[in-house]
Amino acid sequence: MSRDRFEQIKKYLHFNDNLTQKPRGDPGHDKIHKVRPLIEMIRDNFMKIPPEEHQAVDEQIVPTKQRISLKQYNPKKPHKWGYKFISRAGDSGFVYDFEMYTGKGSVDVSDLGVLADFVLRLARGIPKHKNYKLFFDNWFSSLDLAQTLSDQGILTLATVRANRLKGCALESDSKLKARGRGSYDWRVETQSNAIVVKWYDNKPVHLISTYAALDPEDTCRRWDGKRKEYADVKRPYCAKEYSRFMGGVDLADMLLELYRIDFKSRSKWYMRIFYFLFDLSVVNGWLLYRRCLAAGQKPMNLLQFKTDVARALLSGASLATPKRGRPFSDADTNSQKKRNYTCRPPDSTRLDGQGHFPAWIESKQRCRVGVQPHSKVKCVKCEVSLCFTPNRNCF
Repeated sequence: MSRDRFEQIKKYLHFNDNLTQKPRGDPGHDKIHKVRPLIEMIRDNFMKIPPEEHQAVDEQIVPTKQRISLKQYNPKKPHKWGYKFISRAGDSGFVYDFEMYTGKGSVDVSDLGVLADFVLRLARGIPKHKNYKLFFDNWFSSLDLAQTLSDQGILTLATVRANRLKGCALESDSKLKARGRGSYDWRVETQSNAIVVKWYDNKPVHLISTYAALDPEDTCRRWDGKRKEYADVKRPYCAKEYSRFMGGVDLADMLLELYRIDFKSRSKWYMRIFYFLFDLSVVNGWLLYRRCLAAGQKPMNLLQFKTDVARALLSGASLATPKRGRPFSDADTNSQKKRNYTCRPPDSTRLDGQGHFPAWIESKQRCRVGVQPHSKVKCVKCEVSLCFTPNRNCF
């Protein structure tokens, strides 16, 4: 596809009817109306996948510097400017649900606050009272949120800020520091049976949990700046669980960043969201492919998987790039005749059983599969000359 052809398709690419958008100031105005059907369609497909036991809620940033009110500034993120998504992902990196953050006043807020409401809405897809665990950081967490999720049958483990503990009396920082690195203090909230742990590592860390407590303790390796060597630091079980299962969304971000689609669009702000959702769908497809792979079978890496997806979408198109420079003369052309090469489609396209029909052609062509030297049959969908034998064909 040429550049101008690509730009023309992108120019007329829309996902919703602009005439159905309510004006600004109306109660039903939607800031992401232009891309809302695409978001809901992808969310519905993601939530059809059976969830994992350990899941985490965290932020995802879609990098952009377009001048639009939806853009957020996050100074502590690798991409400081961009659209903010709140996502729920498993410990494998598979994203099961997500919501786009559109700013204050865009949704109704309960007594728990707008951040806690994000967690509650994303937790609707988690099976209740089946020992599923949900992890999130101190930007979302509070004692009331942990109690609400516990009442709904979802186990939680999260870091929490000290000013959200409703006066829970724990040892001071100076006392824990005097006891040494790895010391901790804890309290139990009787109504929700939640435990609050204050663990002193490099600095005090507050954790709240409704299923993980102190035992069994273990040790973790930390750098000791005074002695200039690694040391073993005592760690409670809840801190170990949080470090192990909190990184699901970060893992998804890492996989997205490897081969991100990075086209710029000056006129359409939602194209960046479209590219993000496309990349997210491909990464989720690769993780689902690895999950469904037979035991002992070597999986393809993400680059190979994304290349196969591109080849399947480009079935029938020639992937050969024309050579630059002055074309051959007639004498050179007669002496160096080259066949037109059409890329063989991947097996996922050849064997999908959709739209493959044989068509007779005038001249013989070499079979791409290699069963017979020549063939006069070409697949209508793939436009590839193949020998339609019972074992190796397009059907």
